[in-house]
Amino acid sequence: MLTLPKLTITRNEKAEQGLIDKTRTWLEKDSKDRKGIHASDLLDPRKSYFDKLNPQPITNRMAGHFFVGKTLHAFFLSALHGEDGVNWKSDGGSFTDKTLGISYSPDWMADGIPGELKTSRGKYEMSHSDLSMYLEQLLIYMVGKNSLRGRLVVLMLNLPAPRGEMFGTYPQYRAYRIETTKAGLAAFKKQLIKTRKTLEKALKTKKHAELPLCRQFKCMGCPHWTACKPEGRYHNPKRFFGSIDVPKAA
Repeated sequence: MLTLPKLTITRNEKAEQGLIDKTRTWLEKDSKDRKGIHASDLLDPRKSYFDKLNPQPITNRMAGHFFVGKTLHAFFLSALHGEDGVNWKSDGGSFTDKTLGISYSPDWMADGIPGELKTSRGKYEMSHSDLSMYLEQLLIYMVGKNSLRGRLVVLMLNLPAPRGEMFGTYPQYRAYRIETTKAGLAAFKKQLIKTRKTLEKALKTKKHAELPLCRQFKCMGCPHWTACKPEGRYHNPKRFFGSIDVPKAA
């Protein structure tokens, strides 16, 4: 261990904010280029409604999460494809499905099978129900590519070391083969078309009440909390979120 000389160490909050601002600007370039309805808009259409009609700057919290996610995607795909260095294109290209009426961007395609990478800070192995939100997005790609198979990879950032290894945690991959039937894929496709039409109608009429509530955790820190006034949550947030900081109802 080297012996350090006497140092003066001062936290530079101005520099921190400058880094956040540059990160936010870089991240927002993608959202500005996106037109129409994207696959991700169908996951929580009410939030997509407000994002489109009342776009808000990316918060510091989300900038941190998005930045890490995009960086890890680029590293993963570069390793998967044997790139020299890092290819900062963080997906397998954009596709448009006229029947679905959406665009979608699988993380990668191999042998006609779409693949999706997710990262998780969880400290425990994921159950099948834990994977459900990841699988919703992958199934959209499977419908778009008319594939009965898909591939899901989750990079677990804080998973405990397997028994027999040294203690502590380290990032570990969990890879899954996903399969469905023709009937299952067709039923999911009907859901997607119905959801897209409902979102389009809400955007046209400027009425969001017919759109389903987002997943509960997405209300936490949502910039659209006051405009949305989520039914059953808005006037009694502590009932749903406990002591977690949620914007106060107006």
